[in-house]
Amino acid sequence: MELRRVKISDIQVPEVRVTARFTPEIWEQFQASMRTTGQIAPIIVYETAQGLVLCDGLHRLIEAKNSGETEIYAAILPGDMADVLTKNIFLDHLRGRTPVSEMVSVIRYLWMELDLDSEKISERTGLSRDYVERLQKISELTPLCLEGLDEGKMGVGHAFALTRLTDPERQEVVYHQLVLYRWTVKELEGYIKEVMAILSQPPPEAPPGEVRPPVTVKCFYCKEELSPGQVANPNTCVPCSGALLASIAQAEREFREEKKQQKE
Repeated sequence: MELRRVKISDIQVPEVRVTARFTPEIWEQFQASMRTTGQIAPIIVYETAQGLVLCDGLHRLIEAKNSGETEIYAAILPGDMADVLTKNIFLDHLRGRTPVSEMVSVIRYLWMELDLDSEKISERTGLSRDYVERLQKISELTPLCLEGLDEGKMGVGHAFALTRLTDPERQEVVYHQLVLYRWTVKELEGYIKEVMAILSQPPPEAPPGEVRPPVTVKCFYCKEELSPGQVANPNTCVPCSGALLASIAQAEREFREEKKQQKE
């Protein structure tokens, strides 16, 4: 390891990484400390074939740049992107709360792009192999479900249970149901087991010429039969709520797609 001052402009920040989250109060204290005492601990940077890549110390790097600094003290280590990302996970995970979706993204990158299997990732990050393999499976969930994981609306156990549902739309419908009914992991697993048992059965054959009626939801007050998207806060049973939540999930997917197109 070599300690030296390097140009901030020379340091690359990986697009995929884990960054510890500060509460507004802690962030304000951190900024005040940086203004008063300056940089005390060096950031950690790896010297790779692609140049200098940040491993740890993003908040210090940002604050130094915002303060008008052009150089910063860094502990330089030789390595590659696998070293950068595995050490990044190791250091930030020890400090406390980090967005699980970021952990999932880094694990997926190590696995899919850098060809590290779960055993090697476990050895280099300090995470258990079982936890790494759970995160690998969770990486297959939809963005909406991963957001719910970060927001604390469900835990890793819930997310792992949802991976049994491979259809993205069904994942989001059941996700909305678990949030609505506050299911435990065991209750969610039981419900998914029931859903998969139903899906494994062949659909009943409708008599010739018979048209299946559209799904509707009755308003609790006026009793009018409406399409699921026209009903808000209904008193429905768990199976029937799936129709409404499917409509909500579809609307959210369309909204995200529209925002994505606007950015492009």
